[in-house]
Amino acid sequence: MVKKLPKEAIKAQIESQVRITPAEAKVHSLIPSNVGGSYDDHTPFVVLKYFRDSFECFSDWEKDELKQFSSFIEELRKRTWKQVLVTSSKEGGKRGLAYTPYDINHVDKAIRDHFEDVRKLISEDIRFFELRVDQGKLRVHGFRSKAAFFLVLLDREHKVWPMK
Repeated sequence: MVKKLPKEAIKAQIESQVRITPAEAKVHSLIPSNVGGSYDDHTPFVVLKYFRDSFECFSDWEKDELKQFSSFIEELRKRTWKQVLVTSSKEGGKRGLAYTPYDINHVDKAIRDHFEDVRKLISEDIRFFELRVDQGKLRVHGFRSKAAFFLVLLDREHKVWPMK
């Protein structure tokens, strides 16, 4: 006979051991389990923990491109994830940040290796996507966890996931 684990007791024990301050919850946009809600209503913030500068580094960008990146960060601050996600709409054409998820198996092998390295560190089910930094070629690539955007690759020439 297989004993069932008391899921609620285990969950309560974990929650009692993992304590965060209200300030930490705000900084990391964490929703307490007893409140409910969606991270889609939170403002995105950029995390560089898995950034791969071996593909392209900020030092490769021109001064005006770095200014565009700063403007991109400001645009993220003005939006919720829900507002970012709707920029992928195909009906009226992509606009703004142009959220574009894609399958990394369709990118060049040398580029794919950067994504695969990140997947090995975290999880096989990471969904990578591209965001538009400007209306030209500047792009950033990464993944989302809760309210955080983990920037993995910079792409100043739109080489990772090219325009069709």
